[in-house]
Amino acid sequence: MENEMVKYTGLDGIKKRLFLEAYSSCGNITKAAEMAGVCRASHYLWINNDESYKIYFAEAEQEAIDRLEAEARRRALNGVAEPVFYQGVECGTIQKYSDTLLIFLLKGAKPQKYRDNVVVDANVNITFEQLLKKALESGE
Repeated sequence: MENEMVKYTGLDGIKKRLFLEAYSSCGNITKAAEMAGVCRASHYLWINNDESYKIYFAEAEQEAIDRLEAEARRRALNGVAEPVFYQGVECGTIQKYSDTLLIFLLKGAKPQKYRDNVVVDANVNITFEQLLKKALESGE
């Protein structure tokens, strides 16, 4: 953690730097506060009152997201080894991949191709009276 704090040297206060480093690695405010030995509320005080901290926090947040995405990619592409048991005894492992994570990564990388929803843009020029007349004529 000490090596990583070099990137936060423009920020005053060791506690702020410790918190940001912890946050960039875990991505959770409560956990980062515990790791840095600060009160969770301190983060909110800093972010509301220190513009430099706010900028550094945005950077730490992006690093946390990048780590999360890297882990999702690893699990989707490389998988994880899960133990296999026979009669209660572990006898090997099987490599499990996450199709769900792969789908999310594809949707994030190319939403125009892999999106769930389709936008329909239609211009219907018919009045309620015309619609009612057609319904009455057809007996519907």
